[in-house]
Amino acid sequence: MRKFENDCLKFLLKIVSVKSLSKDEIKVSKIIAQEMRTLGYDSVKTDKFGNVVGFIGSGKKKILYDAHTDTVGIADRTQWKTDPYKAVFKNGNVYGRGASDDKGCVAAMVYAGALIKEQRLLGDFTLCVSASAREEIGETQWLDFILKDLKFRPDCVVIGEPSDLKIIRGHKGRAEFKLTVRGKSVHASIPHKGINAVHRAADFIKRIELLNKKYKAAKLGKPVISVTQVETQNASINTIPDNCSFYIDRRNVDGESEKQIVDEIKRACGPHTGIIYKKFYSAWILGKEHRLTKTASAAYKKIFRANPKICLWPFCTNGSFTMGDRNIPSIGFGPGEEKLAHVANEYIRFADVAEAVKFYSIFPLTFCSQKIK
Repeated sequence: MRKFENDCLKFLLKIVSVKSLSKDEIKVSKIIAQEMRTLGYDSVKTDKFGNVVGFIGSGKKKILYDAHTDTVGIADRTQWKTDPYKAVFKNGNVYGRGASDDKGCVAAMVYAGALIKEQRLLGDFTLCVSASAREEIGETQWLDFILKDLKFRPDCVVIGEPSDLKIIRGHKGRAEFKLTVRGKSVHASIPHKGINAVHRAADFIKRIELLNKKYKAAKLGKPVISVTQVETQNASINTIPDNCSFYIDRRNVDGESEKQIVDEIKRACGPHTGIIYKKFYSAWILGKEHRLTKTASAAYKKIFRANPKICLWPFCTNGSFTMGDRNIPSIGFGPGEEKLAHVANEYIRFADVAEAVKFYSIFPLTFCSQKIK
């Protein structure tokens, strides 16, 4: 087992050391595909977007594991103590961009497939391990690739995202908007003869912030809304800007529709703003008594000899597409802590990656068990 864990560690260090921003995952996808082939996967498929899927088994129960290979960028390089694109293993931790979100989960799922083969943990299931691209920007080519191109419709999905080895049975959705405010451009020496679009946008941004005080809690908690970027295109520094755009990130909860959220923003900002584009990702909750929730709990108990913590995620994942949009029963589980995603000096405890390998390896047989009701 030591060699197996060492190989998994080497693989994790290798993929963390490959820069893989959204829409630039091809290089890391080739490494993952080759690793799957080396580890003896029955078949490995890729597509032009950088999605990689490996298959094990040919049984009736179809199971999908998914973890994403893309990462967010680096805001301030000086905040990092190590090179974010050169993985470092120190004191049991792997440091580097994407270590926790989400390459630790990728490594654990890929090596769980290998462990299933090595330990002959096979049963009446077909396991598809997906290393998906473009998750951070909410694109769904990976799921279309699996469902349409490969004609693989899973009976259940395990979403690999940092959960600190807790079982996740749902999460908030996410709505994204770009709004543009118009004004009137004049020379900055006579601002009273123009309309400053930045000043106007600042007023609307404050109204957006105040919406947080009006929200009420649902099963997934309170919705939250934030302005995350502001930009203007101007002829010069000494010109009153006639345009200002800002981006809104809105975390939606159970029972909220896209129309409700759009109407809310329009009421807050009024007629002087235009919504340039919008994206909407569904919230979802799996029941506590659902067979998949019970299966995940049973698998956890086999590995850890303890009852799992079953929680909800505050963030959005590919589960919005599998469970929220396609109604495929889904859970979340992974190594890594939520708070370490998207931050400087991101890291993951490798011991947790090794524990996740065990969970992922025993889950398929547990899912096939007739004892789970």
